[in-house]
Amino acid sequence: MPRVEIPVQTITRLSVSPGSQITADATNDHYISGNDGRIFVEIISTAVATESVTFETPFSLDDLALEDQVIYVGPSATRYAGPFPTSTFNQTGVGDENKLFIDPSVSTTLKFRAYKV
Repeated sequence: MPRVEIPVQTITRLSVSPGSQITADATNDHYISGNDGRIFVEIISTAVATESVTFETPFSLDDLALEDQVIYVGPSATRYAGPFPTSTFNQTGVGDENKLFIDPSVSTTLKFRAYKV
C-alpha cells in the first residue's frame, strides 16, 4: 500500500485552527507533499512507553549517506519537529520529489499534524 499523506495547515497572522490528527500507520508509513523547508510536524503520543518517528534523509555525499533524523516521544507527550531543509530531506525518486518521508515506530498510539509558516 502507498504511504499515507499528512495534510499541511498554513499558519498565518490571522491564525489557523489545528487540523485533524492523522493516526500513525507503521505498516505503510507517511509523507508530506510539497516540503519547502518551512514545514513543522506535531507528534502526539498516547502510549505508555517512549516511541520514535524517523524522518528519512536521502542525501549522500561522496557515497556516504546522511543518517535519518529520529525523534523520540515520551509517554503521553507532544513534540514538535522541523523545519526540514529541502536539500537534506526531500526525496528524489520519480514521483516522490518534494516529499518528506516519515516512518513511525508504531501504529495507533502516535498522531500527526503538520504546519507551514
